[in-house]
Amino acid sequence: MTDLLTNYPSKGYFSLKQCIYSDVAIKNNINNLHKLFKTCINPIKKRYPGVKLTSVYRNKKLNELIGGAPFSQHIYGYAADMVFPDSNTSALFNWCRLNLPMYHQLIWEYPERGQYFDGRQIFSWIHISYIEGNNFKENSVSSLNPKIHEYYKGNNLFKLNNFTHGITKAEQSIIDDLEL
Repeated sequence: MTDLLTNYPSKGYFSLKQCIYSDVAIKNNINNLHKLFKTCINPIKKRYPGVKLTSVYRNKKLNELIGGAPFSQHIYGYAADMVFPDSNTSALFNWCRLNLPMYHQLIWEYPERGQYFDGRQIFSWIHISYIEGNNFKENSVSSLNPKIHEYYKGNNLFKLNNFTHGITKAEQSIIDDLEL
């Protein structure tokens, strides 16, 4: 399976661009994967060549198998999850917040799980989404650790389930300094 992924596309096969192309989608401005990549993913990859995508589009069955939210942005092609093996996800979150002019959501996911490296099964990641006409730049942290949410408690923030919305910076110091 790995060879299929690392060698795809190769000569004689369809490219991903060919697989997702649609005249009807273009005429009706339904082309979100292209916009997600152009507006968010490609600028991130240019700045951080080592960034890895862990999830972009997921059909409903895959989304269910991995425990995704029933109406996850991934099933509509609105979102991407990524890891940054060269550094903590806080650096990637903060760069996106300061440098990307447009996105729907930016979520620092489970920072208490630590940095990604090959072979590690549990790790932190960044979720970013783009929805044409609905990009209000919501910045959030998602965590199961109440200490992280307590740190971000404030006037312009609100907590809902495992999310604190409205954060202005991913503070790596709370992960490094707090006993989690």
